[in-house]
Amino acid sequence: MAAELYVSTSGNDSSGTGTLQNPYRTVKRAISAGRAGDTITLRAPANNRTYNECDVRLRQRMTLQTYAGEGKARIHCAITTADTVTIQIDPAASGSRLSNLEISGGYYYGIMLQTNWYQGGPASDTGASDVVLEDLLIHSTGRDGIKITPKSNRATIRRVEIHTTGARDSSNADGIDNVNADGMVVEDSYIHDTATTGMYFKGGARDVVVQRNRVENTGDAGILVGFDTSVEFFDLSVNPQYYESIRGIVRNNVVRNTGYSGIGMYASKDAIVANNTIINAGLKGHAALFFGLSFQDWDKDAKRPANVNPTVRNNLVVQDGRPCVEIRWVHEEELGGALSALDGDPGMDWNGYSDRRGACRFVDQRPQSPMLVAEGNFERWRRRMGADAHGMQADFSLDEAGRPQAGSRAIKAGTPLEAVTDDIDGNRRGDPPDLGAYETGLAAAALPQPPAPVVAVADNALATLRAGADDAGVVARSRYGTLQHLWNRFDPGISLMKFILLALAVVALLGLMLAVRLVSRRNVMAWLLAWLKQDWRAPVPKGTTRHLLFCFVDHYEPAWGKPDLEKERARVARWSRDLPRLCAGHRDADGRPPVHSFFYPEEEYREEHLDALVDLCRQGLGEIEIHLHHDNDTEAGLREKLSRFTELLAARHDALPRDPATGQPRWAFIHGNWALDNSHPSGRHCGVDNELIVLREEGCYADFTLPAAPDPCQTRTVNRIHYAKDDPLRCKSHDTGPRVRVGGREEGELMIIQGPLGFRWKSRKFGLIPRIENSDIRKVAPPSRDRIDAWVETGIHIEGRPEWTFVKIHTHGAEDCDMDTLLGPSMDEAYRYLESRYNDGSEWKLHYVSAREMYNIAKAAEAGETGDPGLYRDYVISRPAYRVGGETSQPAMPRVAGSIG
Repeated sequence: MAAELYVSTSGNDSSGTGTLQNPYRTVKRAISAGRAGDTITLRAPANNRTYNECDVRLRQRMTLQTYAGEGKARIHCAITTADTVTIQIDPAASGSRLSNLEISGGYYYGIMLQTNWYQGGPASDTGASDVVLEDLLIHSTGRDGIKITPKSNRATIRRVEIHTTGARDSSNADGIDNVNADGMVVEDSYIHDTATTGMYFKGGARDVVVQRNRVENTGDAGILVGFDTSVEFFDLSVNPQYYESIRGIVRNNVVRNTGYSGIGMYASKDAIVANNTIINAGLKGHAALFFGLSFQDWDKDAKRPANVNPTVRNNLVVQDGRPCVEIRWVHEEELGGALSALDGDPGMDWNGYSDRRGACRFVDQRPQSPMLVAEGNFERWRRRMGADAHGMQADFSLDEAGRPQAGSRAIKAGTPLEAVTDDIDGNRRGDPPDLGAYETGLAAAALPQPPAPVVAVADNALATLRAGADDAGVVARSRYGTLQHLWNRFDPGISLMKFILLALAVVALLGLMLAVRLVSRRNVMAWLLAWLKQDWRAPVPKGTTRHLLFCFVDHYEPAWGKPDLEKERARVARWSRDLPRLCAGHRDADGRPPVHSFFYPEEEYREEHLDALVDLCRQGLGEIEIHLHHDNDTEAGLREKLSRFTELLAARHDALPRDPATGQPRWAFIHGNWALDNSHPSGRHCGVDNELIVLREEGCYADFTLPAAPDPCQTRTVNRIHYAKDDPLRCKSHDTGPRVRVGGREEGELMIIQGPLGFRWKSRKFGLIPRIENSDIRKVAPPSRDRIDAWVETGIHIEGRPEWTFVKIHTHGAEDCDMDTLLGPSMDEAYRYLESRYNDGSEWKLHYVSAREMYNIAKAAEAGETGDPGLYRDYVISRPAYRVGGETSQPAMPRVAGSIG
């Protein structure tokens, strides 16, 4: 049978039995002693009612409440206690209830409903469902007040006050954050003074009802029907179109003083927004009623749908200079082009609008908007859009709470709705009802009804063009006349038009100065002239089969960011697990899978990490090379590091080949911080001016560091494969050098193999200035098709052999933020595109190559070899055997403090 256990700040966890006379001291102790169905009752004497506990966690169905007649017991978790939530409810605790409590603090959240669900998992996995949160005070939380995770369905939140969210982190701290949890009801609650949005439900949340609430003084929006969700949180079995909200209802709420939209809709389907009062919304941007765009973390798999089939009725909007309604539209080339916030009609009628500073503004940014121009007044909104045919614009008389006063035009100005039968106070709605959240019961104002609706002109009629021209002309002349009048009061000595032209000239000059400054800061001028010449390209005779040599090199640093050992292991384990999965379905023209060249840092050596990479190499998926970060070094110090580390990799791991004559390990190189041959202008990150000589003498045959742009270490020579001869008396000797060419010879110390460098014309800073294309792959710069085409079109080759195209790209593969891109759908799609576009067997053949193999093929071209470059993968430098245990006859290398750890 269910029991009631008691907790008191004067109780004792050791000697207490949980009775009213002998209570426990802590909530956690009572929970651990309880069983499913039990009630935990907290005593709350006025002088000592606070329980300082973090991660109070319900793991089975329970009720947590305050003792009757004693106010609210407070459960508090200091926001400085890392990675905590004040109260968590597990899926196994579905059906639990929190009642009459004060909840504060938590590093992250005040209350969190946990989930076992994940995309693609079994349908039986759900979140904490059927939870009731009632009569609570939630405040001063680290981030959100209430966090509801996917499939924590049918949560009921009633008579709850939430305020002062984001006490620790104000960047993302909502009152209620619901991600893909269906059937939530939020009612009769007061949410105010939140760091960001009052509440939202997104990620495909279905059948949510938000009613009879007050939402005030929010840092961002008030109430959002949908918002912006990462793709992994959608349930694609029921929502394959990635709608953020389905059949959401927002009714009888008062929303006041919001940073952005009062009530916003994002990628919603069949939303109902009715009988809400919105006052002074959008203080930072957007509008009282806002149709927004959901970018869904810019993931290529997301669909980013527009809002469809909204019903927006009987709302009362009172603004103070901000737009009343806005429909957003943008063009994002990286997301496939145009994105619209609304598909079709806005579904708006019987709404009332007022702006204390004049006529209410209506904005439709869609290029094909029936309004013809982006912005208009109420009459234009009605006439051109056919919206709010029965709506009105008036000076509504409201009291401080937003309730219409006697004689207000809002009284009995609405239309009956099946979805709205009461008001914010629970009063029955009239027929016709009042606009807004309140039903006054007062008589309608003795004023004429608004004029009959004006039917919008059909888009395909000639009258549309004439009306549009008239509208645009009237708007333009009116605005210019108003501006000219105001300008004459300010400076009658110069016409407004002359001033505008002068201003445009100044803006153009400032824009040019900004562009020059940006170019200078990004160190573009050092290599721009060489790029403009584009003398690295060469024509390929028609009918010649071209060969694409695709090499992926990785500045692979498991200890990046100085994490603990478990994090390092997790990073390496992710590659060991996911790289074979990624490569399983991909083959080049030679039947070879993609190969990943791991340039491993000398200073981060761990035997277990190298063993894991060697295992990938045995599978034909990778090869291991040398990476080094050093600073203020000497020639002797550099030689010691390189000789010890390369011998260690060759002897212990059999990861480097040996010169057949000398036995010396042979290897390729990437310089940490790009500063090859002491090339950083500050003099940092190296220190050795004759580094190229040292590298060659210690066994290096080629460098794969470049391109380094926008780093100042970038060379003047771009998009070439060339030789570098070291001048021991100066740094950056590899800045220029002779091209590697057919029939040529080795000159200098090292071959420098560069990846493509140029500009990303489809990705522009400020929408104007193209970003640098430096062949770097990461989450913010995925390997899109247009980038792949640009790499190939760069045409890096050995002079005299233009049909062999060298594409070397790079990444920092052990950084957590980029692994989903490098090991997930983005890279999978890139390989699919390479294998379809550049591997037809006639026009193109694709060859996945390691850094070593790319060098060998370059040497084969230099020697005049022709035909299929895949035949020359081991032309000069052989592939290591990657034998288990390495060459056990070699002595183990000592571990040196401060260098190899």
